Amino acid sequence: MAKFRRAFIEITNRCNLSCSFCARSGRPPRDMTLEEFRSAAAQVKPLASGVFLHVLGEPMLHPEFPAILSAASELGLKVTLVTNGTLIDRFGPDIFREPCLAQVSPSLQALSALPPERWESALAKLVNFARSRPPGLTVAFRLRGADDPFSLTARSALLAAFPGYAPDPGKRRLRLAENTFFAGGGLFNWPGSGKGSGKSRCLGLRHHFAVLSDLRVVPCCVDCDGVMSLGDLREKPLAGILSSPEAAALRASIAGRGPMPAHCAGCGFRAMADE
Repeated sequence: MAKFRRAFIEITNRCNLSCSFCARSGRPPRDMTLEEFRSAAAQVKPLASGVFLHVLGEPMLHPEFPAILSAASELGLKVTLVTNGTLIDRFGPDIFREPCLAQVSPSLQALSALPPERWESALAKLVNFARSRPPGLTVAFRLRGADDPFSLTARSALLAAFPGYAPDPGKRRLRLAENTFFAGGGLFNWPGSGKGSGKSRCLGLRHHFAVLSDLRVVPCCVDCDGVMSLGDLREKPLAGILSSPEAAALRASIAGRGPMPAHCAGCGFRAMADE
């Protein structure tokens, strides 16, 4: 089996915000246990080059988040943390010195769920985090939005905070400072929401896959309700799930070598520079 570029592991589907652009999941709230994460991550390690803590939910809301990172370090994983940033100081600054942690990606659009009077302070906290990050840790700000009031405020705040910004050669992003970047993109329709953008192929099950907090394996990070679940890690090993005939057929279909799955037809997702 060819190695995937990344695996998404959703350690919790709970979130402390309720954002208008985010999917409304029908799954009950659930945190992976520490042992479930250890087992899933150990199976992911030989199959994927990196791990993103991301699907739905806010990873730093997990009550055992420090232990999750410690387990990832013990396994020798390379981890990107995708966060809404509101809990960035919950566990103190030393948590970001975990050897596994390669990148923190604050999703700035999540802050638009806050009252406008809190935007400035929330953005300032993330700017301060980027400035004080441990050596070697990359911070990649992400913003999906256009000319709405929050997006304009967020972009202006970042560019004012890092006046030396410049295009990152060969990348679709700005280099704000050493190991600090900004990537923008548009909002998108979630799968199952209609005709979408006419996408005829995708990188699901070729570039990446995801493990939901209930331990089901899905082809991508936007199949947030497990509609196209390929199996459950409590019932079958990850390698067996991903190498099954069902996975091969779905991989071919998503890649455009057959009809695009009906659930994917409404998906307007396009990857950003750090995704």
